[in-house]
Amino acid sequence: MFRYIIVGCFLVVLDLLAVLFFPLPFNPVNKPEHIPWFFIPVYLLKKCIHSEFVFILMLVASALFFIFLPFIFRGKRRHDTKQS
Repeated sequence: MFRYIIVGCFLVVLDLLAVLFFPLPFNPVNKPEHIPWFFIPVYLLKKCIHSEFVFILMLVASALFFIFLPFIFRGKRRHDTKQS
């Protein structure tokens, strides 16, 4: 397990270094003509919420909700076998 943590940390640092030394060009002024279907909910949320901080907070909160959803609703599990 420790080895996987070390490798994961190494890959995160490698990714951060790649972003720092080889940044992609970013021009936020130009809006794309076509928005992909999987970005439409995020785009509509951005149009409704005008504060940038609240928008980012909502995105992070929704991502954390979906990540922890299986742990929140653990309920009684059903089994296929008949118990006597």
